[in-house]
Amino acid sequence: MNLFATERTFPFQSSLDLLLMLLWASLLVIASVCGQSATLKPVISLTPPWTTYFKGERVLLKCNGFHSYVTGEIQWYFNQKLLEETHSSIIVKNSGQYQCRTKDSPLSNPVSLSFSRDELILQTPYPVFEGDTLVLRCRKKKDIEFTDVTYYKNGKTIKSFLKGSFKDTDFSIPKARLSNYDQYHCTSKESILLGITSKKIEAKPVVIKVQELFSLPILKSTTLEPLEGTNVTLSCETQLPPEKANTQLHFSFFRNSLSEWTETSKLQITNIWKEDSGFYFCAARTSEVWKKSFPVRIKVKRIPVSGIHMEIQPPGGQVTEGQTLVLLCSVSGGTGDITFSWYKEGTATVLKKKTERFLKAEFKILAVRESEAGKYYCTADNTNSPLYSRLVSISIKIPVSPPLLTFSIPKTQMFVGKVVELRCDVQRGSAPIFYRFYHEGKIMKNSSASFGDAASFNLSLTKQHTGNYFCEADNGISIQSSQMLMLSVKVPVSRPLLTISEIKSQAPGQHLVELQCEAETGTSPIFYQFFHQGIILGSVWTHLREAAFLNLSLKAEDSGIYSCEADNGIGPQLSEGVEFSATGKQRGLLAGGVSLGLLGFLGLIGVALLLYFRSQRRSGENFAPGLSRDFAIPGFQDLTEVELEPTYVNGSILISGSAPADTDQQSRTHNPVFVDQELTVNPVISDIVYSEVWNSQQKKEDTDDFTSMLSPTQDFSVVYSEVKSEQLLQEKNRMTEATEETQEDDIGNYENVQLHS
Repeated sequence: MNLFATERTFPFQSSLDLLLMLLWASLLVIASVCGQSATLKPVISLTPPWTTYFKGERVLLKCNGFHSYVTGEIQWYFNQKLLEETHSSIIVKNSGQYQCRTKDSPLSNPVSLSFSRDELILQTPYPVFEGDTLVLRCRKKKDIEFTDVTYYKNGKTIKSFLKGSFKDTDFSIPKARLSNYDQYHCTSKESILLGITSKKIEAKPVVIKVQELFSLPILKSTTLEPLEGTNVTLSCETQLPPEKANTQLHFSFFRNSLSEWTETSKLQITNIWKEDSGFYFCAARTSEVWKKSFPVRIKVKRIPVSGIHMEIQPPGGQVTEGQTLVLLCSVSGGTGDITFSWYKEGTATVLKKKTERFLKAEFKILAVRESEAGKYYCTADNTNSPLYSRLVSISIKIPVSPPLLTFSIPKTQMFVGKVVELRCDVQRGSAPIFYRFYHEGKIMKNSSASFGDAASFNLSLTKQHTGNYFCEADNGISIQSSQMLMLSVKVPVSRPLLTISEIKSQAPGQHLVELQCEAETGTSPIFYQFFHQGIILGSVWTHLREAAFLNLSLKAEDSGIYSCEADNGIGPQLSEGVEFSATGKQRGLLAGGVSLGLLGFLGLIGVALLLYFRSQRRSGENFAPGLSRDFAIPGFQDLTEVELEPTYVNGSILISGSAPADTDQQSRTHNPVFVDQELTVNPVISDIVYSEVWNSQQKKEDTDDFTSMLSPTQDFSVVYSEVKSEQLLQEKNRMTEATEETQEDDIGNYENVQLHS
């Protein structure tokens, strides 16, 4: 505890000076002890307060006792002889020394009074102490005129009052200094012959003793060699005379410099430190008098540190990343300024250093990081001999980062029956990590990763697995959720059902029919195609599980097997064939319940042919253009050069031109043909038109190849080509992109449709 800011060294010239100073301090202590009884002396007060009077005047003396005295008789002494007076005050008129006392008290200090017969006297007050104002009064007898009063001290003039009356000639000396034998007297002039002449008259000298107001203060300490951290009490002791017992003294304490003044003579130093060692002294003062004690040396002893210990907060050695880590270093003993330092094992760099006057200090890491895990220790030192604490291990727990939920296959390939792996992974986080998988807000799977790995599980997709998914990671420090992903499970189309309904007869020999193709199940949109004898008649997109419709105007020669295909990008499905006869009757083929006996021999041949072509279709052979997913008609490019006659529908030219020449006879063997009767198609589907193609160089081999599929009466005089509109191409492309299929698009601008008659 540094009480005093400014240092000042006491100028001791030699060891002898210091010895004399200590001897003087001891004598003062003895004198103060021996003089304790003086403080118990009674005090005599005078009225009026002078020590010199004219003969015949009277003075009132009063003996003032103290509270500690026992009430009793007052004894008066004149020139050390006991008087018979026993009152607290007496009136005297004789020159001499007066004293008093009460029961069990010592005699008071003597008061010397003088009663003079002179014409001029000098009156001085009693008592006079240092710092007091000394009043001198030059007094004449009655009926004598005096002028020109002069005051002297030790024979030297100090004040003159010339040509004035004898009134207001008192002389005051402020702040009287301590003295024992100063002589004062005064002179005046007496008027003779009505003021024309005068003579000098001189009063007798008076010796004035200016007494000490209070003794030289002595500084005392409860101990001169205190231990650091203990309390020390300093006291500044002095003594007032009985006449000035009520004087208010102010005290101050010094350590090589001046401190503030206090009203008390004691100073408490709490937790004194080694830096507080040095020479101390005190001072006492009034408004006029200031005195200080001799210095006293105080040497503070330091206690070395002991019992070092380091602990962390929060306890346990585990801290979550981002939290505040507190390293608390403490010692069980030690005094003074203690320097605490913190280190990490393996590095010599001081992480933090603090100097405290306490037995503990703390080092805070406000936001701890993963890299700050390791072992730490601290040191404490107050004597250049540091103590080392034991190592404390600190591990940093890392909250999990938001997890990432992924699917093992693209969304476009999530079909019923597919197996998809759901994987939940975090970038950071202390193990173990507990994972939860949610479907539509409900837990569907729990998994634990003991070493912080990812978690996953497989799903065999069903339609019920459609919905929103997310996962959750929890390592006991934090819980994080992934972003929500939508999983849409596509359902393959079921085998469609084709129905043919006759709407009305337009003219004799013509029939307006409606073909309806519908798959009961399957994810929308669904692409439908209609076939006659395996030749594409039209295609339709449907949404929201709607059926597809196609209207045709048919003649008797258009009788035959009709079918349709449904495809939603997962896998196409072909309906059963439905036979349409010129009479308007229809029946299912294969599943229509037609008996072989009723069909006859030709019917058996037709059924066999149809089964053959369907098997070829399912095995990947290009029997009909509608069986390919890109809807191209294989073999069309292999035809011989043909001439395209303009074809008119409702008075408009649909297509004209030529086709490429036939270069591959084998590819033409699978081109289906129609009978040569005219086929009138009602253009109900806006994106399909037809063109009549006449074969001008049909080879005989071609007819032989197709004869196996047709009746002997059929020829190959007419070929129809289906022209796809731009809208159909765009819709087909969008479906191809949505399913991310990689098949080559060989549809081109045309799809060949051959009708036979």
